[in-house]
Amino acid sequence: MKKQVAVITRAKEIRNSMKDQIDMIFGDLVETSIHSLEDNTVDNLKKSDLYVISSSANEYLDEKFLKNKNIVIVDYTITKERKNFLKNFPKGTKAIFFNVTQKMCMEAIAMMYHLGVNNIEFIPAYPDMEKFPENSLIITPAETKLLPEEAQGREIIDIGHRILDANTIIEIALKLEFEHILYYKKIKEYLDSVATNDYSLSKILEKATQSESQLGILMGILDIAIIGVDKDNFICSCNESAEKILNKKSINLIGNSACDILSCVPFSEVRETGKEIRSRLVQVNGEYVNLNITPVIKAENYMGAFAVLQRFKEEEQKQHELRRQLLNKGHKAKYTFDDILGESGAIKRIKEIAKKMAKTNSAVLITGESGTGKELFAHAVHNYSDRKDYPFVAVNCAAIPENLLESELFGYEEGAFTGAKRGGKIGLFEFAHMGTLFLDEIEGMSPALQIKLLRVIQEKEIMRIGGDKVINIDVRIIAATNEELRKLIKENKFRKDLYYRINTLPIMIPPLREREDDIYLLLERFKNEIGADFKFTSKAKEAFKMYNWEGNIRELKNYVEFFNFMGEEYIDFEDMPLAVKEYYLEHKIEEKEEISDENILKEIAGHRYKEYIFILKKIKENQKSGMSSGRKNLCKICEKNGIDLSEQEIRGILKNLEKIDFIKVFKGRKGNIISEQGEEFLKNIK
Repeated sequence: MKKQVAVITRAKEIRNSMKDQIDMIFGDLVETSIHSLEDNTVDNLKKSDLYVISSSANEYLDEKFLKNKNIVIVDYTITKERKNFLKNFPKGTKAIFFNVTQKMCMEAIAMMYHLGVNNIEFIPAYPDMEKFPENSLIITPAETKLLPEEAQGREIIDIGHRILDANTIIEIALKLEFEHILYYKKIKEYLDSVATNDYSLSKILEKATQSESQLGILMGILDIAIIGVDKDNFICSCNESAEKILNKKSINLIGNSACDILSCVPFSEVRETGKEIRSRLVQVNGEYVNLNITPVIKAENYMGAFAVLQRFKEEEQKQHELRRQLLNKGHKAKYTFDDILGESGAIKRIKEIAKKMAKTNSAVLITGESGTGKELFAHAVHNYSDRKDYPFVAVNCAAIPENLLESELFGYEEGAFTGAKRGGKIGLFEFAHMGTLFLDEIEGMSPALQIKLLRVIQEKEIMRIGGDKVINIDVRIIAATNEELRKLIKENKFRKDLYYRINTLPIMIPPLREREDDIYLLLERFKNEIGADFKFTSKAKEAFKMYNWEGNIRELKNYVEFFNFMGEEYIDFEDMPLAVKEYYLEHKIEEKEEISDENILKEIAGHRYKEYIFILKKIKENQKSGMSSGRKNLCKICEKNGIDLSEQEIRGILKNLEKIDFIKVFKGRKGNIISEQGEEFLKNIK
């Protein structure tokens, strides 16, 4: 219902201006009537909610009437634009200021000086005065029609009607209980446009604007929807996120009653009870929204409230993020298919199959010997799937005791074990919601837990230990084992129904011994990772390649670290781990016709066989005497003994002797030394 406002002035010329200003600011909230003492329309004054009285009319009204609390005595001002215009006149300018009455004229001049327009010396003038001033410049607030004939031909500046100042507007709003309109954009623009020299009011407005600006920035950066109301539940703030949920612009919301245009948000309930509403599901535009309303109470009085709205799907999404942060165990897949090295046909084929499997939601069973990279494949499958932005939770079923594993997977309610009020715990199934749960060494899971896991896969729901609430989950299961599960089924150690549930998409990772082409590719990768720099002699290389790799890739990586720890540039057969040497000696396939070392050397040396023997002997002699056997020194020895060999030719001889493991080659002063195999050869030749 509109509030009734009566405007009372002395002169009828200004009453319309005051009415227009009030109507412009308060709009449909008020119905304005105008009255003046000059035409006696004040006699027809009716009871109103508020009486807005000009200062010139104030002294003529009845004292009893003026004691009415619903009265606002108007203070006038001009716009900042007009004030700046007047202040641009040269200092010392003289001007006639003409207004309706002498009193109003003096009030207006005083107002000008109060606003800081002290560069102009104003000469008061009004109708029917005895002698009109002779100055050539006249300034008037929209009263040109009342100017006498003496003003003809002079420069006249009309600064327009004086307007209601900020104090007056705020007082009218407060007395009409329209505080909410102070949030209106047009009110702010009006208050910002009026000239004022009231320090206290300026500070209040500045602080209010600053606080509101800070609140606006805060509401703007929050990705949750916030709506604020005042004590009458009129909407006073609404951020962009709220606009999206409500599908309405804030300009169409602010200043309106929340009870009328947002009936889905129960602000009236909060105002009546003074109690907050927590996690209530409401429908807004056909969409479910999670709602919280917090009242603002001061001295037991309701001052307003803030509502926080969040789409149910967004709320669920944030819960996933919070779960990951709270657990703080880095449940994120680290590896992709690019991290799985291999050029062998077997590994390429498995990677392509796994990529296709990743795009489904079916359970995956990864089998393979220990150390083949089953967990690496599980990470890669998750990161290649549509669940890559959600948690990847890995748990080793064989490494955790049965009772602890159950509580880890399913979680438990407060006091589930002791009855004491101790905090509950969210299980890994809940943390993995929308993501992947990797169950490594699944064969280590007890029969009782296998039954519970089967139910989770079938029903897609869990119940915490000690709880009675069913929790829906959406989790993809990737299981891994290095055992033959079908054999365990026959031995009644693994459930057949669970096996077929998790074996929907099987991945069999080949052992390293079936990936001969990948051994040195992986070797170089691990060397680069730790900054290792070593090489194998020919026999060591042969033994390394022949090895059966029972520990697979994990064993290979361990050996790389071992060789790097030795600090040798060349790794000889004798430096190999015992398992590698024993396997080589036990499984080396002898050729049908054994070829002696002498025949091998003759085949390599050709017509220079004697020179090869000479060089090998000199290396042995130098080694015993502590001399170096570098190319230059060996070249000098050959020259002294009448053997014609250049440094380049000696280099080729040394390289071939190294190939057949007769010598070991070192850089620097150490030079070349004879090997055990080389010494044995020299003993046996004639």
